[in-house]
Amino acid sequence: MATCTSVPVTIPKDGPLTNVMIKDIVSTFFANEWPKVDSETLVITHQTGYANTNCVVERPKPKGETHSEPLKVFLKINGVLDGEIEVFEHLVPNKHEEAQLCYDYGLSGLGAKLYGFFQTQDGAFGRIDEYLDARNLEPEDVEDENIRADVAKAHAVFHAMVSQRKKKPIQLYYDAVTGGLAKYHKMDKLKRLANEGGVSLDDLVDYDFVSRIQRVTDRLESIGAKNGWCIHDVQFMNVMVKNNPKQGESKVVLIDFEFVFQNYRAFDIGGHFMQKMFKWFDKDSQIANCRPYTDEEKRHFCEEYARQWNEATGESDTGEQVFMESELGFLLAITFDIHNMLCFMDQGDDNDPLSLLGLNKLFKEFASQYEKLGLESLGHCT
Repeated sequence: MATCTSVPVTIPKDGPLTNVMIKDIVSTFFANEWPKVDSETLVITHQTGYANTNCVVERPKPKGETHSEPLKVFLKINGVLDGEIEVFEHLVPNKHEEAQLCYDYGLSGLGAKLYGFFQTQDGAFGRIDEYLDARNLEPEDVEDENIRADVAKAHAVFHAMVSQRKKKPIQLYYDAVTGGLAKYHKMDKLKRLANEGGVSLDDLVDYDFVSRIQRVTDRLESIGAKNGWCIHDVQFMNVMVKNNPKQGESKVVLIDFEFVFQNYRAFDIGGHFMQKMFKWFDKDSQIANCRPYTDEEKRHFCEEYARQWNEATGESDTGEQVFMESELGFLLAITFDIHNMLCFMDQGDDNDPLSLLGLNKLFKEFASQYEKLGLESLGHCT
């Protein structure tokens, strides 16, 4: 179990953590070798993280000595997320629950080990995790069938994972997201901001996502779609590819569990297929310069997923069943991103042209998939 440990550190208000502070945090969990390290010899590499302090901390290798404690760890101190998470705050895990999810996933052998969960003297929460010698998944990576299979298996294990966290009804999410999208429907402010940014969002803002989401979830229920612990934020930056995996070891690791709650497993699977088309933090374009997932690749992913899901649950799902669910989940994942981006526009008066073009790409993919699945013929939507 992930128990919370108090550490003798207060987060500076006017600068980063010092080497001494970082050493004190790590030494709380590794009490034999780390306390003897000269803090000035630590190599600390800060990484970009949305609202969080993330860094890799490395100590010198002892000369002529073996070591029982890790030489390198990943340190994360949670900041305050704002904006789009507010509408989901009754669903997302608190920091202790998130740490427990990390711990549980680490026990599967597929996730990074959780070494420690802590709270600073001023109330901030953080974690010490296993350092992963890995890089972010790139869109082209999933064209490799071995990497694609490992991503599928990782999601199946996570979705089926046994956790102490209480399961909440998935309808709570759909009530929240449709309530948000109803708020933004036909909002003049969003149209104005987009036009000021040089991109029209009129068609997207006027589109009735709410009734269409209901049709998607009705269809999922009609085919017996399964639920699981979904990550929701399945952008490719939240999948790590190991640089030097051991023989027989998975090449990938899933990270970032700040949005984990119960949902249709199709949400993450379809979302993974959708995210291949985007690179949200690229400075030149948020739309990836590569081809989308092919149907053949999707079906291979779903076969691998079903095999791992059945192994974890004792069920007998087929790849075709998972594929049918994922085609609908693709639509749900798009509306999650659209909702969050419209929320950010509304709250932050954002009209970055790259984001606007990304939004229109999402809208185009939604409309195309919705028509392909024949959902439009079920009735009239505006």
